Amino acid sequence: MGRFGGIEGNTALTSAAAVVLTALLLAEGVTLLDLNPLRTPHMFIGLLLLPPLLVKLGSTGYRFMRYYTGAAAYRLKGPPATPLRLLAPVLVAATIGIFVTGIALLALGHRSDTLVTLHKLSFIVWSVAFGIHFLAHLPKMLRSVTATWTLPGAGIRLALVGVSVIAGLGLGLAVLGPITGWVGGGGGDG
Repeated sequence: MGRFGGIEGNTALTSAAAVVLTALLLAEGVTLLDLNPLRTPHMFIGLLLLPPLLVKLGSTGYRFMRYYTGAAAYRLKGPPATPLRLLAPVLVAATIGIFVTGIALLALGHRSDTLVTLHKLSFIVWSVAFGIHFLAHLPKMLRSVTATWTLPGAGIRLALVGVSVIAGLGLGLAVLGPITGWVGGGGGDG
């Protein structure tokens, strides 16, 4: 099993990051209810999401790599169901699209209607892909979070997820000035 819990430890890390992301995504979703007055929290939470998202992408990417390079434990566990394997690239691409366009919009101060449109389109694609992904993985995530804290490396996994949240808070706070100074509204195409 190894000192980090092996494949079960990787699953636990993925699930722990997913729990944090779910809570943050719920908060981000609330900001969409009335974006104009909630634009600052929307941008802050968006930046806060980045490090935990990187942890989850890293843990799932590691599983992907170990499976396709023939690691016995990962081959034995098998891949996700085929529909979820086909959905994964769409979800990852849409996620990257949301964050790249969101960060570009923050940096440009809304000087590109094209970026706003791409941000919205990425969100629409992401919403569908994420909804399917979330519902398919929810039972496994809940089982993993509650059942795997006795595995070796639990403290390291918890620390990694905790540090990712702290890093996200630091990132959001570091960029708070540009976030609060961001001017919404049409700024032309750039």
